[in-house]
Order: sequence, then C-alpha cells, then structure tokens
Amino acid sequence: MAGWQRCGVVVMVLLSTVLIPGPADAAARRPAVVGMGDSFVSGEGAGAYDPATNRRGNFCHRSRDAAIQRTALPGVRHPARINLACAGATTNDVRLGGRHRFGEAPQAQQLRAVARRYDVRLIVLTVGINDVGYANLAYDCVLAYLKLAPRCQNAWTPRVRQRLAAAAPRITRDVTDVQRVMREAGYGRNDYTLVLQSYASPVTGDIRYGTASRGAFGCPVRDDDGNWAKNWVAGQFTATIARIAANTGARFLDLAPALRGREACAEGISRFQEWSRGVSVDLAGIRHGLGMNLLQQSAHPNARGHAQFARCLTTFVAGNARTAKCARRPDGNLAPVPASRAA
Repeated sequence: MAGWQRCGVVVMVLLSTVLIPGPADAAARRPAVVGMGDSFVSGEGAGAYDPATNRRGNFCHRSRDAAIQRTALPGVRHPARINLACAGATTNDVRLGGRHRFGEAPQAQQLRAVARRYDVRLIVLTVGINDVGYANLAYDCVLAYLKLAPRCQNAWTPRVRQRLAAAAPRITRDVTDVQRVMREAGYGRNDYTLVLQSYASPVTGDIRYGTASRGAFGCPVRDDDGNWAKNWVAGQFTATIARIAANTGARFLDLAPALRGREACAEGISRFQEWSRGVSVDLAGIRHGLGMNLLQQSAHPNARGHAQFARCLTTFVAGNARTAKCARRPDGNLAPVPASRAA
C-alpha cells in the first residue's frame, strides 16, 4: 500500500473514533434517560412546561414534571434526562426521514446526536394514539355527552380497529429506527434498554358527579363511553403494542390499569387525589394566542400521575421482566406487576 494510502486509512480510523463513540468510551460520557413519542412522554397535562415548548410555534409541552424527568437508573445517581417527545406527535414525527413537527427534526434523527454525546442507558417510547385520532375521538365523546351526537363508541369502535391496524407497522418502523440509530452509534442490544409503553385512559364511566353536572367539573362524558374508553380502547392499544414489543425485542410496560380509580372525576376520591386532568382551559395560554393550545392539556395525566408512572417505570427497569403492567398496590402507589395479575 502506498504511503499516502496508509496515512489516509489512519486518518479515517482516528476520525471514526472521535466522531462515532461507542460503548468503549461510554465511561467518559454521562449516563442518560431518553423520552420519545407523544404527550404521554412529553408530560402534557403535568404543567411546568419548558418555555421553549409552550409558545406560539411550538406546543410540544415538555414538562419538568414528566415521568421521564423522575425516572431513575439502577446504580446511577444523577443521570441526564433528555425529553424528545412532543405532544400531538404521530409515528411520522418519530421515524427517520419523517415530519419536522414544530420545526424540530424527527425524534429518531435527534436521537443520533444524543446517543453520541451521552451514554444512553434507557429509551422510553409511547406513540400511536395520535395516528388513530385521539383528539377527534375525545371531541366526539363530548358531543355525545351534550346529546349533539350518538355514543362516540358507535362510530369509533370500527375506526380504532382500522386505524390502529394501519398504525401498527408504522409503530414498528419507529422502534426499528430507534434501534438502528443506536446500532449505528456503536451500541449493542445489551448496552441500553428500550421500553415501549401503552396508554392509560384519563377518563372513566364511574364518575362521582351526576350526569347533568359533570360537565361543569371537567368530565363531560357518558358513563358507557367512559367505560368503553377505559376498558376497550386502552385494551386495543395494549394488545397491539405488546405484540410489537415482542416482535422487535423491546421491553413492554402496560399503563392501561395505571389510572384506574384515579381518573378525573372518579368515584370515591377527591379532586386532589386524581392522577389525570378532565377538560380544562389553560387561561394563561391566551398570551400565546387562541387555539387548540388552550385545551390540549385536557384528558391527560397530571403531575401526580406522571410521578406515579415514574415510580412504576423505575422499578420495572431495575428488574428483569420483559413485560409488566403498572397497577396500584395496597399502599396506593403504582408498581409493575405480572401482566396476568393486573385487572
């Protein structure tokens, strides 16, 4: 080999070592937890939003109280916590080459820089509900309560089936794109944990207010529609996302039971014991203009809910189970339990 060729090879090797760190230099980088996906990870509903994501032009609503900000890593005292998730995100906002939501690069592309700067130990991904049309489903359920439309489940049961089936390969693509980014950044499958989460319904049909007055308290939903969302809709997402996790090698944490008995307006508890928001208007958001941003916190876990999600996720990650459900223990807190044991 000519001298200039040997020199070129040496330079390329040195550059690849500097620019593409892998597990060999992980000790020099800060361990990190990364959140990806939609509002369930961004922290929508928890308040305390990063001002850069709570303004005209960007309503990702990344919260300082999001579960990802409170999730701990085994043996790590102060991990970096990076939240790439964005309220309203679809699978297209996560995948490589996808949409630039609010001017931000797709989340898998943002992960590339994070994976090289930090020693990423945990990635948490929740996505898919906006592909199905969560906001429109919730709106139709409110119309049904106001008797301006029939039961929302009548129209939405077939829609959820069809749209979730169509979204499943896109969710799978997001997962494999995340794995591809990590692989290309030098990580092996055992160098980090990827957790897929499902969804918990923030509403219930077991409402402590009478039918006529519940709308004034932020819970304008029919009993039958509320129970349909809590049981059937959440169950459909659980089954679909569990299959995707099994097929891609990710771990799966089912949040479907997590808010049960702690939903907005649930029977037997007070407003201060709720782990989710009902329909609410963000009056402080008027300074950013009139629009859906004033309502987008509605029907999402609140800060108490996110704190409980973090408690369950932390325990799950520290264990060896591939799948589990978050359910309330006798002490009132969430913990991961085997899938067969949670109602």
